[in-house]
Amino acid sequence: MRKWMLLTFLFLTTMLLLAYLTKPDDKKFLSKAQSEINIRAESLSKDPVMQDVVKIQKDFIFQALTKLLETKSYLFFTVHTITLGDGEYKYMGLFGTFIPLQKEDPLQKFYQNEE
Repeated sequence: MRKWMLLTFLFLTTMLLLAYLTKPDDKKFLSKAQSEINIRAESLSKDPVMQDVVKIQKDFIFQALTKLLETKSYLFFTVHTITLGDGEYKYMGLFGTFIPLQKEDPLQKFYQNEE
């Protein structure tokens, strides 16, 4: 019984230490958001007419995200909030990844082809 308690304590301590050391900041969130936007925009930028328009849109979206992003840092994780016209979207940064805290993810909606 005592061995289990010690192993559980060591495991939890290790996980909390890893969470503390790998919590992402706002720069990592913006980098992830920009890469998502770039991936989504590639399908439109294959059209030569749309290349310049997509480049301007990507730059505008990234600048808007830098202004609209609010990051709160806690001990073992971060919460990133984007306030858009249709509401707030929150993401939890944990272990170097971002987890959407709502059903819809606005980063997935940019340049989404409506069928």
